[in-house]
Amino acid sequence: MSPRRFKTAASVVAQANARAAEASKNIAQPMPLMLRPEERSAPVAFHSRIDDSRDPETGAPRLRVIFPNNDAPEIYELSCLLAHEELALFLAEGFNHWAASVSPPTRDKRLRELTRGIGTFLMSLDQKVTPTSIDEAFWTSFVVWLNGPRHRSGKTWAPATRAKTLNAVKICISALLDHPVHGAAATTIMDQSGFPHNSWPGRSRKSVPTKVLSPTERQAMIFACLSEIAVTREHLLEREAILATGRALLEDAQSEGRAPPYYSEVGACAARIEQSFPDRLALPKDLHLLEPALGRAVAYKHGMIPTRRLLYATFRDLVPFVILIGTKTAFNSDTVLSLKWSQVRTSRDKKTITFLGIKNRASDLQVSMTEAGTALDHDFAAEPGVPFAFADLLDMLRELTERTRHILSDPSQADRLFVGIPAWGSQTVKSYDHKNGPSSDEAWKYSLQKFVNDHGLKPFSLQTVRFTEGESEWRRTGDLLAVRDRLGHTHIATTRTHYTSDGMRRDSQLRVAETQAFYHRWARTEGRIDPRQQPEKCRSAATPGFGCLDPFNSPRPGQSKGKLCTAYGECADCPLAQAWPHNVQAAAYYLALPKAINDARLGRMSPRHWAQKWPPILNAHNHLLDEIPSEIRANASRLHVKLKPVG
Repeated sequence: MSPRRFKTAASVVAQANARAAEASKNIAQPMPLMLRPEERSAPVAFHSRIDDSRDPETGAPRLRVIFPNNDAPEIYELSCLLAHEELALFLAEGFNHWAASVSPPTRDKRLRELTRGIGTFLMSLDQKVTPTSIDEAFWTSFVVWLNGPRHRSGKTWAPATRAKTLNAVKICISALLDHPVHGAAATTIMDQSGFPHNSWPGRSRKSVPTKVLSPTERQAMIFACLSEIAVTREHLLEREAILATGRALLEDAQSEGRAPPYYSEVGACAARIEQSFPDRLALPKDLHLLEPALGRAVAYKHGMIPTRRLLYATFRDLVPFVILIGTKTAFNSDTVLSLKWSQVRTSRDKKTITFLGIKNRASDLQVSMTEAGTALDHDFAAEPGVPFAFADLLDMLRELTERTRHILSDPSQADRLFVGIPAWGSQTVKSYDHKNGPSSDEAWKYSLQKFVNDHGLKPFSLQTVRFTEGESEWRRTGDLLAVRDRLGHTHIATTRTHYTSDGMRRDSQLRVAETQAFYHRWARTEGRIDPRQQPEKCRSAATPGFGCLDPFNSPRPGQSKGKLCTAYGECADCPLAQAWPHNVQAAAYYLALPKAINDARLGRMSPRHWAQKWPPILNAHNHLLDEIPSEIRANASRLHVKLKPVG
């Protein structure tokens, strides 16, 4: 054995011996014994352990939390805490207990927050810190350190980042509150050491509005998807015809004992691949080994991807289906990409399609129902028999991916909506998958980017699509509760905090400003101008029953530009006024206005003042009354509307 191999083997043996020696004291019991037997038997619960043995190669001290895994153990390095050994073991035990019930991506995230936060801070301290020595001065120093310049550029972390870094320590300590050994120390730290709470108030307040697609950009995206699906429809028809021809040519050639026409017929190549590799993806080397003529025809004449597309779906083919389903459901990115056929419910008449999605961190299923009646709201129809209908789109997707499901590297993904083959390199046939969520899969990100570039669209993601659908619902209804329901949120605060775009904020601000202006005018006119009972189109005008083209730029005497008009009763003689003499409700106000004008002479203003101002207005108003049809006048007179005197 060479010296290098001997050294490697010795290292492996040394690590195994060290692990065996430390096993008895490093076995963790993060779940209490009173749990149900099926819960106590979970492998993670009994076999996760803390490894504080020295590195066999370097002899350096180390601290790791190890979780078993089917492929390889998950190792979480906490050696940066060892400058304060007792506290390091304390926090490692807390991390071990907490991490037993969460996913690997969440563990990775909290580990990064621990190491770059409390780990880096402890390395800067000279005095040893133990769980029993932690006091208010320690936490104050830690918060001051968090508030300092932490980026290489000298900038500070965002308040939310600082809060998450502090919370990572809190999570580890809180996990030990019921621990038989460390419980007392953990309780003292949380209750009596002055642990900081809410050191950065308002940190969750959103400062940067959510980016969304404009209506034009959204329409361009949907049009690009529909145009590609139209091409896919033609491709499906053509590929079946090409495959049928190829199978016939291949069968004739094999029965007659002659070489199939691989070079001239791509269908014959695809038929041969389908015949010889029914359960896996054939690579170029496989084709050359099977038949050199087949390998040469695919490599030099037809191309591997065009040949594969006659049989399978590529990730690029799936993009328009993903986007349209994301637009319809407004689900979270990972929820859309991980949808399963078993989560799609179609009514008997195929006019209602229900998606049941699973979202991380959400306790309830995400539900989206697509009905024929919602076609106009979402730009393409839902019912069968209509070109590009939603039911038709799902049928196309199923047909496109049918053969791909038979060659999946992981058969457990066969129920997923979106399965595809790689463009090159990898031989893994799969659905979108990544440890941080399907939306982090390179196959998805690359194919989406190519789709955007092919159509010259503004760059976007599935999360942008979700935000845009919330914006579209706001534009349609003006109701934040409707946006909450569209996005599937449990709490309205989530919608308001994280899903409000710049446009939604501006609309809200305008509504608040409008309400304030109406209230101010109502107060100034002593309640004579009251918008509460007026239809939307009449609220801007100073006189009930009228509308106004520009209420902040009134030409009436005594009005100021930039302020809401308060010329109550004068709209009939204003060039900006709108009137609806054929509307019964508006006509009722028109009939009541002359009395309100004449009543002003009874003590509200002097006769001379009244004679100078109101006769021209009454004259103009009489012309409007002449425009009211007799039938409308008769119906309006029954409403008995009474207006307050002008003046």
